[in-house]
Amino acid sequence: MDSAKVSVIIPAYNNETYIEKCLQSVTEQSYENLEILVINDGSSDRTEELIRKWQQADERIQLLTQINSGVSVSRNRGIDTATGTYLTFVDADDYIGKDYIRDLVNLAEEKNADLVICGLKMVDEQEKVLQDIVPGEYRKGSKEEWTFRISAVCSHLYKRELWINHDIRFATGVRGEDMPISLFFSGVTPCIQTLPQSEYYYVQHASSAMHSFQGLKTYKLPYQAVEEAVIKAREYGICNSEENFELFALRIMATFIQLAKGAAKEDIRELSDYIYRMIKTYFPEYRKNSLVKLNSKVDVPFMQKMAVWSMTKMVSVKALYPFLRAVCRSSK
Repeated sequence: MDSAKVSVIIPAYNNETYIEKCLQSVTEQSYENLEILVINDGSSDRTEELIRKWQQADERIQLLTQINSGVSVSRNRGIDTATGTYLTFVDADDYIGKDYIRDLVNLAEEKNADLVICGLKMVDEQEKVLQDIVPGEYRKGSKEEWTFRISAVCSHLYKRELWINHDIRFATGVRGEDMPISLFFSGVTPCIQTLPQSEYYYVQHASSAMHSFQGLKTYKLPYQAVEEAVIKAREYGICNSEENFELFALRIMATFIQLAKGAAKEDIRELSDYIYRMIKTYFPEYRKNSLVKLNSKVDVPFMQKMAVWSMTKMVSVKALYPFLRAVCRSSK
């Protein structure tokens, strides 16, 4: 029996097409000491019926039910219920390779890591690989960019005590709920490791969150949660690179711009005011950050560098609002 228990948290909402493949991939893990917490978020299809079928075959599966409340509430309930030494998240329409959890735990145990970040494969419904993202080396204080290059919590293994000791939970009622979590942990987690593998399979389909996202027309972005993550990280004390933490926060704000497609004027104004205030209040010395420069050696795709550089340039010349208007019009 594997020694450390891992709590696997799986939020499920109307996933009857995918949930069995997901559960099969989790129950067939080579690492067996699992607590599999499946949260049925008020599904109206056969999702709960299928979960119960798998629960009868595998006593490690616990079914938690609730009225439809969203993925953040589901994940938070999983965190509050979990009893494992480690916890990890798997979305109900995704699946994982047979040794996924074993390899994450082995590295965590070998390095006494609080957080392990691995890669992921974006695949279609026929399992064709569309994109393969494999993290490079993480070096504390000098090479930390993979904390935000892979910020989705689904490809992470955490010591559960991180969530308990820091009292961190997902923001509810917003899209992009992973970003504040990853930002916070990038700053305060003492030992982070990367695993250069990509055995998390992130399924791309028409009803997935990525494909159904319609910008600020239908969703709120986690403005308050990001600000709270910055405040809380600094209160606890940032033990990793301050420059990387700042770049991560600026990258989130640049991502908000990219997600603001089709936004109304008042939403664009709100976003503009938010970015100005965040930078003025928390990152007034961003010009001194060598990682923000367009020619920096940080291992980040050029277009991501350009997004941050363009935003900060518009802030510096006080032209952010018209810049946002142009970006949002072009993305309608």
